[in-house]
Amino acid sequence: MASITEAFKEAVRDRVNLVDVVSRHVQLRKSGSNWMGLCPFHDDRKSPSFSVQSEKGVFHCFGCGAGGDVFEFVMRIRGLSFMEALEELAREANLPIPRQEQRPPGEMEREREERRSLLNIVEQAKEWFGQQLRGPQGKAAREYLTARGLRSATLERFQLGYAPPGWSQLVDHFGGGSAVCQVLETVGLAVHKEGRSGWYDRFRDRIIFPIHDRQGRCIAFGGRLLKGSDGPKYINSPETPLYRKGEVLYGLDSAWKVIRETEQAVVVEGYMDLISLADAGIGQVVATLGTALTEQHLRLLWGQTNRIVFCFDGDQAGIKAAWRALEQVVEGLQADRHPTFLFLPEGADPDDMIRREGVERFRQRLKESTSLLDFLLNHLSDGLQMEGPEGKAALVHRLEPYLAKVADPLLAQLYRQAVGQRLGLQGNWQQRPPSVSAPRRAAFRPPRSAVLQPVGKGRDHERLLLAILLRHPQLVLEHEESFAGLTIQDDARAKLLDALIHFGHSENAVRIAPLDYLTDGSLRRLAKAILAQEEQDLDDPERELQGCLVNCQLERIRQEMARLSANGFAEEKDWTVYHGFRQEEERLLREIKKMATPNVVPMDRH
Repeated sequence: MASITEAFKEAVRDRVNLVDVVSRHVQLRKSGSNWMGLCPFHDDRKSPSFSVQSEKGVFHCFGCGAGGDVFEFVMRIRGLSFMEALEELAREANLPIPRQEQRPPGEMEREREERRSLLNIVEQAKEWFGQQLRGPQGKAAREYLTARGLRSATLERFQLGYAPPGWSQLVDHFGGGSAVCQVLETVGLAVHKEGRSGWYDRFRDRIIFPIHDRQGRCIAFGGRLLKGSDGPKYINSPETPLYRKGEVLYGLDSAWKVIRETEQAVVVEGYMDLISLADAGIGQVVATLGTALTEQHLRLLWGQTNRIVFCFDGDQAGIKAAWRALEQVVEGLQADRHPTFLFLPEGADPDDMIRREGVERFRQRLKESTSLLDFLLNHLSDGLQMEGPEGKAALVHRLEPYLAKVADPLLAQLYRQAVGQRLGLQGNWQQRPPSVSAPRRAAFRPPRSAVLQPVGKGRDHERLLLAILLRHPQLVLEHEESFAGLTIQDDARAKLLDALIHFGHSENAVRIAPLDYLTDGSLRRLAKAILAQEEQDLDDPERELQGCLVNCQLERIRQEMARLSANGFAEEKDWTVYHGFRQEEERLLREIKKMATPNVVPMDRH
């Protein structure tokens, strides 16, 4: 682990010329002792407002307020974390990053070599998938992609492949030995299942979408079933040492230049949506990878542009995804960032629309996308009688908790003024915003929810988690990586979870119910008892499952905190560990609180 001191950061600043770094992204001209240019962080077309003070080693924009040192610039322009920016600049300065003394010499190099080895395996797999698509076994997949209107040049651009049917074709290609199979399992390409001999391929009879990091290196895969095949429509690689889905956007490695040129990013949900739009000439598109939008996703995007259009399918799931994106975007929203939302007609997705209406009409839809404030007002006014003062007051109370999250105080104030003008509010109400604790229950349809209360309120989240998987087994593969870090104390429940994971990977998963799969009598009895105890039919099983996972983590952390406290903090380091648990506890409680906010249904989907 790195031990970064202020002295080392200062050494990097001294070795790296800020003007040189900025000049790779901004055209600068000398102005006295400073350098001036058009700000890369907002729409700065009229006059240069971006200043670089080379002697002080800082930059500042007089338009949007962005500023900082060379680390901050690289973080913002590239969407990197501080450590990623530091490592990049330290390499440029030819300065080795200091490491803690207890770390054995050469350990970092071994880690780098292991990572290179994993990347090499994934790259070889990508090439093999590509060969299968071009070969005899890939005929049906090629015909499917051609029927979707994709050109061969597009298939090459996104390096699509095909995983043929059969349990171990990829495993056999790599030799099938235990050592290499363990590596394949590490990178998410192979699965080891008790009761079967050896490993088997995770991806079978699927079109393969390679997932690349920001440097263009293949780190994971998505797989789509061919039409008429059995199983979940899409599966993705689990999280691995190379791949964290909350930190990766599909297509960003090839889209970032177009995003810069068009000064816009379009976020879609699916691989085919992205590829169809790119094939039609809309290249500023990225996709989330089977997960909700995250803070890191936004950091990546805001580092490239100040205009993001969130484009979602015109169904209920798309509406919910858009609302979750809004909740993430409004958190810490800054000036001159322009998030908008494009809602497609009911039952349509971007792939459908581009083929049905053509590219120019889709570009027009992007221009007509709904602003964040309009989206908020449309959703939060659902069910209110807006003709009278009571409805207007209720809307203001519902709106205020979201405006309170906006980081820029002036932007939040302007939002309030805009709301006041629309609602015909008089006076200075916007200078004295309503209390965040004002009643908001009417803003939402109260769902049947099981994650509204954290651990300690009497809820058996392990039991509920198992009940959800028994009723909705398709969620097993979608969240498999989350189960790997889950600790279940009860042995019988742990065995049932393991059996359900195995069931999710079996060919029977789409043909029979989980209870019919359980041949062990004790597990069947346990499963039936759980279903009897958890009779409640939940509105949003996936959200409830995520809530159970978070609550289980919270329970484990609290148990560890209680253990440390009971031992009287026997060792000095126990205080540090306890403090770390407290921070994690607070993070999980915030996450639970966020999950507890029900999704709302829009008044106008278009």
